[in-house]
Amino acid sequence: MKKINIIQSLVIIGLLITGCTDNFEEINTNPNAPEAVSANLLTSTVTSEITRKLTQEGYSDGNTITQLMAKNNFSGFGQFDWGDQGMWNFFYGILPEISDILEISRAEETKNSTYEGIALTMRALCFANLTDLYGNVPYSEALAGKTEGIFTPVYDDQESIYNGVLQDLSDADVALAKGMKITGVTGDVIYDGNPEQWRKLANSLRLRYLLRISKQRDVSTEMQAILSAGNFIKTNADNAVLIYSGTSNTDSWPESTGRIGGFDEKSLCTTALEYFNTFNDPRLDIWFDRNSDGKWVGIPIGLNQDNARAYDDEYSPSRLDVNLFYYSATDAQAYIIKNSEVQFILAEAAEREIIAGDAATYYNAGVRASLSYWGVSETDINNYLIQPTVAYNGSLELLLTQKTIALWNVDYQGWFNYRRTGLPALKPGPNTLNGSLYPVRFLYPSSEQTLNTANYKAAVEAMGEDNINVKGWWETGTRY
Repeated sequence: MKKINIIQSLVIIGLLITGCTDNFEEINTNPNAPEAVSANLLTSTVTSEITRKLTQEGYSDGNTITQLMAKNNFSGFGQFDWGDQGMWNFFYGILPEISDILEISRAEETKNSTYEGIALTMRALCFANLTDLYGNVPYSEALAGKTEGIFTPVYDDQESIYNGVLQDLSDADVALAKGMKITGVTGDVIYDGNPEQWRKLANSLRLRYLLRISKQRDVSTEMQAILSAGNFIKTNADNAVLIYSGTSNTDSWPESTGRIGGFDEKSLCTTALEYFNTFNDPRLDIWFDRNSDGKWVGIPIGLNQDNARAYDDEYSPSRLDVNLFYYSATDAQAYIIKNSEVQFILAEAAEREIIAGDAATYYNAGVRASLSYWGVSETDINNYLIQPTVAYNGSLELLLTQKTIALWNVDYQGWFNYRRTGLPALKPGPNTLNGSLYPVRFLYPSSEQTLNTANYKAAVEAMGEDNINVKGWWETGTRY
């Protein structure tokens, strides 16, 4: 009897086990945590986070390095006291998500050429920024961890990376030209999945990067072809911008969610004030507030902490406009590239005879686009353009100064232009920690020295040194 009971018990246990394992996967699958993430969810993350990060960097440090703004507290960046800069981790952190969008867009069951074009455009944007900021960086093996198990990637030279960036943008143009629609929620916070608009963005970035390498390479045929095809940003309606909804901290202009003390650390730079006074520029009153004495006052870049605080106490430099850049969660926008930059790219290319066209026409269009974007009336724009100090006279310094102003908040693009052209001329501040030199790159993050030692050393040897004064490939050309 006892033996029979044991056998019956074993049978029952066996049936229970069989019953459990028959639908084990179904029972243990969380329907609210799907293993495969859709392209629209990934696109939402990629387009919003990249656009916000680029603009936030432009606001905090890009404007400082181009001397549109200076800090009266925690002023080390303006002294060129640079350690690890956070853009490395950000870009390499989000590039795998871009790769996932690309993989989904090319898979037979989820194939979509518009998502493919979006992914290629954003991948190019990330790698271009990485190499522009650091020089030689991991590229060909950067994303090979998942597919090939490579977790210590080699560093590629800047020319090779630019070849890849430009190829991605060219491929994006082809993919987006198919005009494939995205059904349902697109996830795209910039153009809502509009392939025509994304095609304009991809080609506008091509114009940016072709001009960037034009000291090293004849880019006239490629730039002229883009110009002739006409698929690039031509109006402010085409601008690649993110409009904040203000419904949460994540969807609000970042400064509006911080403390007023942090906001008040940023002031008008004396260099920018000189530009604004020379041009009688209405953007001064849009971006900055008069001080307590009703005056416009700047602060020099590169003061040390003690001198910056003393200067601030004595002169009360003008702060950023508090209503636009602090109290409002939605008035300021984030952006990748705007029409004003594209017009200035074409103006310089025409002036250098890289493309056909009238440089003055493009220059005027660039100035007009920037002022219009910031709400200046058509009448005031016309009056602005006829001023002798503003009217175009063939001067590249005038052109690039106006372009620098128009690049307000556009990540580090003004600094990249300065590094390529030396214009407008920028000088270190009185308490600089870099001697007489104006820096031209960020340092590699310290983590690379410990986690990717051999490839880090090879990159440093190839570039010469790992310091902020080592020029990259596109800066050292001799075509002009």
